[in-house]
Amino acid sequence: MPLSFPVSFALPSDVVSPVTVDGRLWPLLVVKLGRSGTMQELEAYLAERSTYLARCEPHVCILDAREVHMPPACLRQRYSDWLREHEAALRRWTLGTAYICQSPAVQMMVSVMRHVARMTMPFVVTGTMPPAAAWAAERFQEVGLTQAATRIRTQFAVPAS
Repeated sequence: MPLSFPVSFALPSDVVSPVTVDGRLWPLLVVKLGRSGTMQELEAYLAERSTYLARCEPHVCILDAREVHMPPACLRQRYSDWLREHEAALRRWTLGTAYICQSPAVQMMVSVMRHVARMTMPFVVTGTMPPAAAWAAERFQEVGLTQAATRIRTQFAVPAS
């Protein structure tokens, strides 16, 4: 299973993918969303996210959506559907999600999608990576995954709280 997975199969090799899934710091999964995306790219991302979820291991996801503008309704609906379809596994294995976004519209979209999909796991919305990483490290620390917490604090140069 790849550790860093660019979701861009159909794109030419010189085009940067709008979605990357980076599992090099597992049990931290870092997802970076580009400015825009297609249904094909979303489906590829959801398939990759599903493979990490199928590991049946506790993890935290950082979803970096700083470049995202309001995605089309069909993409929002598909993502909400996927959240509902995987609700039980997400509740069991996801210790929390940190959303990095700066646009108030995207922040509202995150809130609405979580509500529609009945996502009750802990989450935070931040504007930059350091507070998201610090929050993720705290989630790991809370459940006794101290090595993961330390590795994340070191990688992102965030102090222990």
